[in-house]
Amino acid sequence: MPPVAVAADAERELARRSVSEMGAGAQRPSVMSSARVVVALLTASLLLLGASTPAPTVARHPWTDPGHLRIGALRTLDNLNPLLSGQAATSDIAQFVFSGLIRFDDRGEPIPDAAQSVPTRENGGISADGKTITYHLRPDVRFSDGKPLTADDVVFSWQQVMNPRNNVPFHFPYDQAESVTAKDPRTVVVRLRAASAPFVSDFFRCGVQGAILPKHLLDGKPDLNHDPFDNAPVGSGPFMVERYETNSVIEMVPNPYWFGGKPGLRRVTYRIIPSENTLLVSLRTHEIDFYFGAPEQQYRDLRTLPGVTTSANPSSQFEMVAFNGGRAPLSDLRLRRALSTAIDWRTLARTIYLDVDLPDWGDMFPRSWAYTAQPDPTPYDPVKARAMLDAAGWKPGPDGIRTKDGHRLELEMSTVAGVMTRQNAEVVIQQQLRAVGADVLVHNAQANLLFAPIGAGGLFAGGKYDLAIYAWTKNPDPDDSQTAGPEYLPPNGANYSRVVDAQLGALQHRANAVYDHAARKRLYAAVERRLGEVLPYHTIVWRANVNAWNDDLHGVRPAQSISDFWNAGSWTL
Repeated sequence: MPPVAVAADAERELARRSVSEMGAGAQRPSVMSSARVVVALLTASLLLLGASTPAPTVARHPWTDPGHLRIGALRTLDNLNPLLSGQAATSDIAQFVFSGLIRFDDRGEPIPDAAQSVPTRENGGISADGKTITYHLRPDVRFSDGKPLTADDVVFSWQQVMNPRNNVPFHFPYDQAESVTAKDPRTVVVRLRAASAPFVSDFFRCGVQGAILPKHLLDGKPDLNHDPFDNAPVGSGPFMVERYETNSVIEMVPNPYWFGGKPGLRRVTYRIIPSENTLLVSLRTHEIDFYFGAPEQQYRDLRTLPGVTTSANPSSQFEMVAFNGGRAPLSDLRLRRALSTAIDWRTLARTIYLDVDLPDWGDMFPRSWAYTAQPDPTPYDPVKARAMLDAAGWKPGPDGIRTKDGHRLELEMSTVAGVMTRQNAEVVIQQQLRAVGADVLVHNAQANLLFAPIGAGGLFAGGKYDLAIYAWTKNPDPDDSQTAGPEYLPPNGANYSRVVDAQLGALQHRANAVYDHAARKRLYAAVERRLGEVLPYHTIVWRANVNAWNDDLHGVRPAQSISDFWNAGSWTL
């Protein structure tokens, strides 16, 4: 982490501890200069979980129900227990209900959550050999049932991720830990098998595979796959689940024990509405206050709505076409490269994604410190694509569809049903691939089926597709082992493409073992080049999360990574 970030962490930590120590029921510090108290409290008011903590406002609109936020979102959920889900939608709910050790703010910087600080070498949290990471917990974190969150809960949660009976989506990065121990109730010590710069902020960051579970409620159970907890979770975030109607509505109310103080909202109603057109109408008619994750096609309409604030900030979520290299015919690299060359990626970004997002081909966020601009290894060239298919043995048949060894070049493509932008992209890709001799059949499904863990029958995790369009939210750290590493096939990771390349894996390991940013950047340029050579996936765009909300709602700061709900405890309406 660069010195500026370290300094910022130190300031944030000072502010957090000051608020914690001077809050209700806490011990006041015996010695602290008045100037430092003022600075700490002012800093805390701005930085606690990224909160801007505006003063409560008087509603300007007759449709506003003060303190009651109604959110509408498209995607179904496979679970409310984040350890059993790989969905971005579950990560979003986790921001309300759970704590991790850290979370990411709107700038993509790791900030403390249940931990007092983000471990660094400077603060003693990372050992000299880079293999021991120490997290110190805040003293005031409690679950919504009033029980304290301790180091034992962190150790227990790690054990649940690694429990082979649990249908977790992936073991990454938890399998990098040789041991996770509770040195005392407020100290967690992780011993890594090898130094790993990404691990520090990947380990129990709030979201999927990053929520700290209550040991006192779940200990002793053989697995958590069908536990009542999964639909009625108890966490330590700013809110708690009052009621959940499966894939219909989640009612959340404030957690009275939240360490951040009293949340600014008295109730959150999160409605799952499986139609983007219905969501738009619901915002227009004021049945919801917040339309989350709208398609690019609705962005212009949303901006014209009176009394509505819109955002479309590019994020580290890359929208891709994944190629299933784990089964024929796409196990043949020559075919993957030919099909990628037959797709007009730039035209997709312009005409389907409407230039709202950032186009690029790799999985390195263009606004990351680690980004190096490099040419697309498979630029659009249908003439070249046909020649590549010929060379790979795929010859045109009477109807124009190519065959090889008696097999037609028929492929299945899948995405989340009802997502307008992706369904439009499927039509264009279908046409472009047919033009070079590939017949593409579209079979879409709900998100909770596509992204379910392999043990729960997930289609992507189980490799039950040929081509897939989906987005993956990348941590701000540049590491892509989870989605492309050879050792991270499900359930170990989310390498849904099932492309296994030892050279790519070796480069990833070298890059992860280095803490210096300049050295890592050089290595990740090589990682990206190799990614383009073996082609597990090709990025279309880096998605801008399109959101629109009632402008009586204050405190929303859309994030560069993980979730736009990262500071929901500070919102007011």
